[in-house]
Amino acid sequence: MKAKDFNGQIKTWRKLPNVWEDENGVHLNFRNVSDPSAYGFYSVVKPSYDSISQRLGAIEFDSENEVFTYPVIDIDFDSTHEVHTPIVDEDGEAVLDSDGEPTYDVTNERNYNIDAKKLELIKSVKEEANRLLTPTDWYILRKAERSVDVPSSVVTERGSIITKAAGFETAINALTTYESLLRYSIVFFPVESEEL
Repeated sequence: MKAKDFNGQIKTWRKLPNVWEDENGVHLNFRNVSDPSAYGFYSVVKPSYDSISQRLGAIEFDSENEVFTYPVIDIDFDSTHEVHTPIVDEDGEAVLDSDGEPTYDVTNERNYNIDAKKLELIKSVKEEANRLLTPTDWYILRKAERSVDVPSSVVTERGSIITKAAGFETAINALTTYESLLRYSIVFFPVESEEL
């Protein structure tokens, strides 16, 4: 990939254009030019980074290495933003200030809500446990409706899934940072069901 800076606007190409026109005229077979940097074209280097805790900034020119690249920026999981909530009276009418303007209650909320992320992960645990339990639910219904015993292998498999789900929930609730929640993986390893 190549890029060129046009007075602060950086444009990228997957490969050099075959024809290039500049103040010196039209350059045919430009893709085969020996030194693209003579025309302001430099390679684009994408740095390695941790996609969970970092992001890439806007493309920029690294003059020391003569390449275009992206700065790696650490994500601030503790960052907050202001929330302006209108203040209303008991009738639901806006409370006005001395200039007749609506008043607001200003609070700071986290950009990365740990509690909401925990709920999302726990929901995923429950959905996956449900998906894994569903194929054997009919055994439980049959037992409840007709008192037909559930095979021990099914009881063991279901117990394993339920135990693992409970363990995942406990582990998720114990995590204290947003990043640790992002890094947490939910992997069930149920005992394979016997075909019936």
